[in-house]
Amino acid sequence: MRYLIIFLFSSFSLFGFDYHLKPYKISDGIHCFFGLPSQVNYINGGNMINSCYIETNEGYVVIDSGPTYNYAQDAYTIMEKLKKLPVKFVINTSSDEVHILGNEFYKEQGAILLGPASYEKHIKNSQPLLLKKFLTEDAIFNTRIIPLNKYLKKDTSLLLGNLNIEIKMIENDDEHLYVYLKEKKIIFVGDMIFNNRIVPIKNNRSLLVWEQALKKIAILDWINIVSSHGYMTRRSALDRTKQYLKLLKREILKYLDADNLCEDIVSKVKLPSFQEEKLYDFWHKKNVAIVCDELLSNSTDKASTNSNKSLTEQISEEMKNIEVLTTQVSKAPFSTKIKPKETKIMIVESKSKSVKKIKGIKYVTFSQAMQRAKLKKKIVLIKVRATSCKYCDQLDNLMRKNSKVKNIINKYFEIVKINVDNQDLPLGLTVSSTPTLIFIQPTNKKILMKLAGIRALGELLDVLKEAVEDGHNGGYLQP
Repeated sequence: MRYLIIFLFSSFSLFGFDYHLKPYKISDGIHCFFGLPSQVNYINGGNMINSCYIETNEGYVVIDSGPTYNYAQDAYTIMEKLKKLPVKFVINTSSDEVHILGNEFYKEQGAILLGPASYEKHIKNSQPLLLKKFLTEDAIFNTRIIPLNKYLKKDTSLLLGNLNIEIKMIENDDEHLYVYLKEKKIIFVGDMIFNNRIVPIKNNRSLLVWEQALKKIAILDWINIVSSHGYMTRRSALDRTKQYLKLLKREILKYLDADNLCEDIVSKVKLPSFQEEKLYDFWHKKNVAIVCDELLSNSTDKASTNSNKSLTEQISEEMKNIEVLTTQVSKAPFSTKIKPKETKIMIVESKSKSVKKIKGIKYVTFSQAMQRAKLKKKIVLIKVRATSCKYCDQLDNLMRKNSKVKNIINKYFEIVKINVDNQDLPLGLTVSSTPTLIFIQPTNKKILMKLAGIRALGELLDVLKEAVEDGHNGGYLQP
């Protein structure tokens, strides 16, 4: 028996770690292997990354080679069975180890390796692999970091046959890049978005730079989007990351404006609508600390810049900002003689008697909401509460009292209020906690979003705006 055990162990080591990879077709000629929504560990062998193959007339282009030599070998063996083609290029969207450690296998097959400029730091540092701490020897066997053929510092195009593959750089970020296939209407965004898990902000990554990059990605012409993490490939896959970054920044700024220290803010900023995301407990507080430091540093830099300007220049800049902000409040012109402090107060608190009183929110039944929303091209919004729920009361008060909330709901939504203690939810829906907001497209009864725990004004407004933006992009919401 002892010899049998030794034989089995030897066989396992001989054939290496089994990743159980399965290719998923994204569109004609494009397949992806999707990783698990977890941290790297010895059980998954580092398989928490998405690796994709683009078929061209000349061969495959691989997006992210994966966490080990063995992983890349397994993936290519499977792709050869689908179509026997050489790998011409490997594009690494990030310099993180899980993206790049399959490179050597493809290099041995004759592929040209491309990646962001920061990759070169890994070669110069020549530190031991971080993944070695977490993976078994059979998984990490024969795996090391090797140099790229080219470290990209500007936008680059690969023309293979009739397919143009655009590699896009990110301004002020040499750690990440993304790949755009305009003809196929698909974009590979690497670590720019995260799905099925919380967004990690690591390696001192800039939230402000990240937000600007997402805006540029959003305006490109594409239908399918593939990130390095998560299974979603529809256009709405972008929304969750955008929403998290936006809410995180808003909540941190709120506490910074109240003169809180970053070490205190870390424990105060909680985003209930994201608490059920995988790895929230592991990453969220780290994210708050990193972003708080960035925002604090950014505000200090601005203050330093302003201190070198004359009072006239500072007031002039204030007035430029005010003109943009006040177009939504009042058409009355502001005098340039107004002091900056007074003007800010007017923006926040200004109330014009000529402004019409905003109507209260009108709740209807679910069947009425579906009928009216179809007719008027609106979204159905179900607000779910329980009888003894103080957070539900907070959300009700926000919706009842805040004019911005009432305005956006009245314009774009048909709203239904359901108390789960004495009413059933429609369409077989269930909720795990209250309050919960459920957004439904009336034409096909598709659930657009289901978010629990929202009770802060900033969160609520951002969620409503995201739903409106998605509705406009999807063409099912009125202009």
